[in-house]
Amino acid sequence: MGKIYKVTALIFFILCLIFFTSQNSLAANTTMIFSPSTGTYDKAFSVSLVINGNGDKFNAVQATVSLSNNLAIQDLTYGDCNFSFLKTPSIQNPTFEGIIPGSYSTKCAVFTMTLIPIAKGTGSINISKATVRRYGDAAEVLSLTQNGSYTLSAAISAPTSMQLKNTSKTDLYTLYFKVSSSNLTPVSKASVILNQISSKSQTQGTTGNSGVAHFSNLVQGLYDVVIKEDVNKVGEEVINVTGSNNVLSLGINLTTQKSNPLMRKPSLLNSISSNPLFIIGILIIGIILGVVVAVVVLKLLGKKGDKLLNL
Repeated sequence: MGKIYKVTALIFFILCLIFFTSQNSLAANTTMIFSPSTGTYDKAFSVSLVINGNGDKFNAVQATVSLSNNLAIQDLTYGDCNFSFLKTPSIQNPTFEGIIPGSYSTKCAVFTMTLIPIAKGTGSINISKATVRRYGDAAEVLSLTQNGSYTLSAAISAPTSMQLKNTSKTDLYTLYFKVSSSNLTPVSKASVILNQISSKSQTQGTTGNSGVAHFSNLVQGLYDVVIKEDVNKVGEEVINVTGSNNVLSLGINLTTQKSNPLMRKPSLLNSISSNPLFIIGILIIGIILGVVVAVVVLKLLGKKGDKLLNL
């Protein structure tokens, strides 16, 4: 009988050792970087903010993004993360906070900005107060952020299209929503439908030749934005209309919306496997219960069981 207890204790010790040392394999691996992060430019150029889990699954992120004074944002289009934004990145302020409800990503672009060099010198984009949360247990997995630093060899004037007008009443919001396809080509005659989540009210607009739909007198709050071409739904984002600036300029890239192989709807197995510590804990409990059941069964066998226990 003593031998069985010793074996049980040994198994328990080994599994506990595996349980605690396995935390090393769950170390943070995720990076948040601008791509490209360097370069020399004398005209408008595009930069994407990319989150790479390097094996981590994530579904909640936030970061404060700031630009040097010699850079201006001409356009900002959402990438393939499919975030529901609690703080929506815009031309006026690319800082963001978003979640992926009921799903996750392992690598995606939060957004792509078209930047204008408005003065010569070194331009920079900085990331601060960043966090990336793992899918399953909300553990912090961000290990590295990388800012962008660019040599601006020429200065050009900001396009007049960047000077957006507030066409709304006091305390209400004006939204310019741009729809683009591959290579950031504007999509005209697309229907942009704003569904306000709290009141269930709906507002619809149509993109012009520049791919922009214009909305006025929007109340503050979350909106589900649906994009349709003809009658087909081709894109969707959740945005948060808020902030001290009552004029927002946002956009969506339909190419990245149509398919993202890294986005998957989680099954029960995915939900469990997203936290290996949970599986190891179940194995420990299962083995201990198995040993206890075996001892009880052998005891019930009487003398034959006693002989087996004493082997």
